[in-house]
Amino acid sequence: MKRSITRRTVFISGALLLLLALAGCGRQTPEKTVVKILYSNNFKKVEELVESACEDIDLQAELSLYPSEQLRRLNKGIGPELVITAQPDSNLEQQYLLDISDTKASAAYDGTIMNAAKLEGKTYVIPLPGVYSGYVVNETLFEQAGLSLPGNNAELVDSLSQLKEKGLGVGEDGVSFSVMSDYNTGVGLFNVGNMVPDFLGTVEGVKWLADFRNKEASLTGVWEESFELLDALVAAGVMDPADIARQRNSVHYKKRMSDGTLAAVFGDSALYYECVEGNKEEVKSGTSEAYTYRMLPLFSDEGNEPWFLFSPSALVGINNSISEEKQDACKRILELLSTPEGQAALIEDLGGGMSCLTEYQQQEDLIPQGVEEYVESGYVYNVLFPSRTVEYLGGYVRNVMAGKCSVEEALQAIDRLYYEGTDESAYDFSIIGSVSHDLLLENFNVRRNETELGNFIADCVAEASGAPIAVVNGGGIRASFYKGVVYGGDLAVACPFDNQIIVLEMKGQTMWDVLENSLATCTDEFPDGRFLQVSGLCYTFDSSKPAGSRLVGVTLPDGTDLDPNAGYQVAVTDYMAGSKTYAEDNGDGFTMLNYYDDTVPKGNVKLIKETGLLYRDALAQYFEKHQDSAVDAGLEGRITDLARDK
Repeated sequence: MKRSITRRTVFISGALLLLLALAGCGRQTPEKTVVKILYSNNFKKVEELVESACEDIDLQAELSLYPSEQLRRLNKGIGPELVITAQPDSNLEQQYLLDISDTKASAAYDGTIMNAAKLEGKTYVIPLPGVYSGYVVNETLFEQAGLSLPGNNAELVDSLSQLKEKGLGVGEDGVSFSVMSDYNTGVGLFNVGNMVPDFLGTVEGVKWLADFRNKEASLTGVWEESFELLDALVAAGVMDPADIARQRNSVHYKKRMSDGTLAAVFGDSALYYECVEGNKEEVKSGTSEAYTYRMLPLFSDEGNEPWFLFSPSALVGINNSISEEKQDACKRILELLSTPEGQAALIEDLGGGMSCLTEYQQQEDLIPQGVEEYVESGYVYNVLFPSRTVEYLGGYVRNVMAGKCSVEEALQAIDRLYYEGTDESAYDFSIIGSVSHDLLLENFNVRRNETELGNFIADCVAEASGAPIAVVNGGGIRASFYKGVVYGGDLAVACPFDNQIIVLEMKGQTMWDVLENSLATCTDEFPDGRFLQVSGLCYTFDSSKPAGSRLVGVTLPDGTDLDPNAGYQVAVTDYMAGSKTYAEDNGDGFTMLNYYDDTVPKGNVKLIKETGLLYRDALAQYFEKHQDSAVDAGLEGRITDLARDK
């Protein structure tokens, strides 16, 4: 399982390769073939490369942070054409992806990675440039504390504790360590890494993984020890389990590593460079001293060599349900991406990464300080587990941290998922209603403007709560409803968070302040989840104005203006009202609604009632009360952005 990078001279020039790609892509058609991607990166450089090399292809990338939305679209037969997955997924590949074994792209990459990604000898996906994972540490803080960098897990926990005692690398929450946990896969990688030096990187571990791939081995009875370091970090008080469990917003590890209020984080090489650049900005603005950073490997507790992890940022394949014309266009795109020029475009779009192409001349400046010696010695573990095991592991780590299950129960559930494809929390296919047309979540629309989906959910919240006005934060809406039958599982996917709907009474001025705050982070790239979808009022804003002065007007359904001095009853969530505190941007900055958090001044609000309902409960109630007709939500002019109308 060792991985080393051999640097060879590239005799074929990049220009020649690009000419070959152009020759293959220069087919002229009356209309361009549209190829869509759904991913968390915008792929601007890739779009430019593809559309300059392949004049007959229009590559369109839609931004989405939610992998589940892609699977639901595939299930509905509406794309995308290029399918991206974080880890190999046999169910996804066999059901939705095209066998691309006969393409040039399938033979262009590192054999170890490609063999691990194959399914029954067939190739369905190719790897995007990858990242090294380990510990990103603030080296300067260790020096200031007079501490050596740790060399094993016990030293890691002890040094973090000492830094905390000295008040170095710790924030107001008392946390000095976190895990890069935006996605379940990132959390799962932490546990995988804990198993590498003393198990997966050994002969015994190699055999176990081979048996696991053949469904002749299990996690239960073997992987319990992968949780030991998490337990030690929590017991030492340097890591908050609620952060990993998503019981509150995640620690802002990029910002805090940059300003010195976090000592270390389990993360990847892309994060390392973000911390370096972030610290430069902090120093420039005078908000932090200059720091140096280093990546440390995963440690052994038994005297074995430490390892770094390496995994592709993602894997990409072709939707097998699209037309032959689109399949051909996708194959040509994959072949173009499998050239040095394609890899360079991907690396720029992904913010860094190491290509998995064979004989690719890697950029030295993309290997963080501390990693090179392990790359040269071969102590880098390629992480490609079968059937989304790492993602499921990460999800169950969250459940363990939340106290929802034991470690043994978590491992047993993952084994069931892998062996049987079933789980106690399997998708609920009970029919609860229907919708007349697609209510779409796309390109973060619920965080930018009025949407049919947002109007529907806000109306459900208003009806369930009995409040004349309801506001729904866009970040709490995570999936579309598609034309036709709606299942119980669809509600949990669309509204996954366990935030209770409450009704508050407030002055019109407070309502104005709420809406103004919701517009503070309305941007073109990754808008914040605080943007509000509404029921029972309309508002107009100008996104081109500075944050804090974007709201232009607010009117009620009868056309009258919001009265700053009048009282209004409004349905919100307890999350907005401070039930999870306002630390680390919990509550999305709605401190004017604070009812629960005693560490922040209370808002000028009065609690009318706690409904005990979640967003998905409100949806379920609506469907139950309106069983005789399909939902037919539309746009009604509830939200207007003057900047978009200019």
